[in-house]
Amino acid sequence: MLIGTISNVSFVHGETVILDGVTADLPEGACIAVVGANGAGKTTLLSILAGEVAPTSGSVAWVGNTPSVTYFRQEQQDEGIVDWERTETPMNRSKWHVPKKATYASASGGERMKMRLSAALAEKSRVVLLDEPTNHLDSTSLDELIRMINEREGTYIIVSHDRHFIDRTADFVVEIEHGKLTVYKGNYTDYRKKKDADREIQQKHYEQQQRKIVQVEEQIAVLAHWSGKAHAESTKKGGAKEYYRKKAKKRDIQIRSKRKRLEAELEKDRIDKPADEVSVSFDVKGQHKKGKRVMELKAVRKAFAGRELFKDVSFTILAGERIALVGPNGAGKSTLFKMALDEEGYEGELWKTGGMKIGYLSQTVMDLPDEMTMAAYFHAETFQEQGRIRIQLTNLGFSEKHWNLPLSALSQGERVKVKLMQFVLEGMDVLLLDEPTNHLDLPSREELEKTLETFPGTLLFASHDRYFTERMADGLLIFDGETIRKMPMTLQEWEERRAFSRTDHTAAERMCLETEMQAVLGKLSLLKPGDDAYAELDKAFNTLSLRLREL
Repeated sequence: MLIGTISNVSFVHGETVILDGVTADLPEGACIAVVGANGAGKTTLLSILAGEVAPTSGSVAWVGNTPSVTYFRQEQQDEGIVDWERTETPMNRSKWHVPKKATYASASGGERMKMRLSAALAEKSRVVLLDEPTNHLDSTSLDELIRMINEREGTYIIVSHDRHFIDRTADFVVEIEHGKLTVYKGNYTDYRKKKDADREIQQKHYEQQQRKIVQVEEQIAVLAHWSGKAHAESTKKGGAKEYYRKKAKKRDIQIRSKRKRLEAELEKDRIDKPADEVSVSFDVKGQHKKGKRVMELKAVRKAFAGRELFKDVSFTILAGERIALVGPNGAGKSTLFKMALDEEGYEGELWKTGGMKIGYLSQTVMDLPDEMTMAAYFHAETFQEQGRIRIQLTNLGFSEKHWNLPLSALSQGERVKVKLMQFVLEGMDVLLLDEPTNHLDLPSREELEKTLETFPGTLLFASHDRYFTERMADGLLIFDGETIRKMPMTLQEWEERRAFSRTDHTAAERMCLETEMQAVLGKLSLLKPGDDAYAELDKAFNTLSLRLREL
């Protein structure tokens, strides 16, 4: 059963065709994941479905009455106020790890994301449009969102680059590529297998067709050679002119016939060469190291809106280290970055080596001059320098059509690439990356990982992308218990250490509970059910039994 259909929808921005006559059915009650490269038109499609923008041509038709639609946008500069306390939602506040007294103004990026998600899902609309809902979410909150979607009532259409998330939620995957739309049944893994298989089949058929074209062209070339000789003989003096004239005419007829059959066959069954998948190439080069120490904190304390984030923090960051900031949303990871940039006050001492260049990538990438075009933003004085910049922008996946677009017209993923391009040009010593893989398509994520592995400078990053963190970090800053600890280990090593510690703690707690239960049983054995203390001891025994089962 369908809730709606997309019929021959096109969308053009200036001279750029973003969607080119796309068509798809929208099954009611399904979870549909929309994937594609940055700037492919995913957000545009959601905006059309939400009724915020009209397609250049084509239409969206809903079955029956127009359904209620909730549209959750990936980022908003003015996100408004979300009344968390009055939001009626089946989502559990404790599972979202949002502090009880947190307000929208004082919340971190991850906490604001959770508040907006909670408010959006509380509307219980028949159609829910989510644009990158997993950005900024820690692992516990991501699991809660997955649970909510899988227990859904309504139709979900979700733009996401999170492979794990799509695998656990999607019934269908819709890919937007080169302005076209292709629907695959199943989750992300199913989609990739089917796409790779289809691409392989298309490549084989294309190669077969090319071999046939070459074969026919070779036959035509032979006929043309003999036709040319016959025409030449027909012009010579002698009695065989008519014979050669007829022979040349016959060869010309054969040539036209073969070419006509080939053109007819190609017109009917032409197989295009599979389009190259989107690829990008970053090239972030650090400058020479300025010294052994890059940054040092001594007895640092930070409170925000009456809430203490961390206190008595002391650690040193050395040149060339790759440190991941690890902790739940709201623990102060983005705040620490802003302190390092002198954009937030604090108590204590934060020292930085002089003369180093720091590149900062924020979560929302809203610090770009939206009214400027890319040509103006990356202006160069010399023709040679401008050519180099254009080549590097091409390597990042930008084409000629982007050059005169205002930065406000770029997708979130494209804005991230613009910031990375700025780092390329300015030659940063230190990179502070706040959720760097948010908004990036999969080829861009993979290329960014490869590039940062070769970056010679110092790297500090906060990311809930587990694969990215495990690949990039050789040390951790752990935000836990209102403090920050530097740990010289990988994420996997830290989690194994925590699991071992929890096991020891659980065993000790279990032993204490069992001892208490034995003591209660001993007292109960001396009493009768009607005694005054019996009911109280029986209640205590049941409570201890429940705690033991929970362990």
